[in-house]
Amino acid sequence: MLKIKALFLSLFLSSLLAGCATQALVQKDALSPQQAIMMAADVAPQPVYITLDLQVRGIGAQNGFTYLNSEKDYRDQRNVSLEITPEALAQVEAKFGGQLAAYARGKHILVKGPVRRVTIWFFDDAGRRSDKFYYQTHLRVSDPAQIQLL
Repeated sequence: MLKIKALFLSLFLSSLLAGCATQALVQKDALSPQQAIMMAADVAPQPVYITLDLQVRGIGAQNGFTYLNSEKDYRDQRNVSLEITPEALAQVEAKFGGQLAAYARGKHILVKGPVRRVTIWFFDDAGRRSDKFYYQTHLRVSDPAQIQLL
């Protein structure tokens, strides 16, 4: 009976350690937008640090931030938005040699950083927040070293 328990414990620990090695390997590999969305939802509201492979299909700007989107419609539930801070924008543009909005569309990029699920609330005409909302997935870029062209 003792041998069976020892064997069970050994198998259990081996599978647990194998799972840890697999998890570390997944974190090193670039994730698709869909994988990033699922990971962000799983740990929400906390961010998770990932490497993301993204093709830029949409570009937008709001409140000084520039957004590179994985889908044409940033409201699409399959979309991941790269949220480039105003401070990083000039450095990112200098790194890639031009205006980001004109340069990035259609490009494949590799991005490292914290991805998180963000709640987007709807507001009425008077500016009051309603009880309606949806989620977006954002990865904040505050350093040009986070982005690499593929």
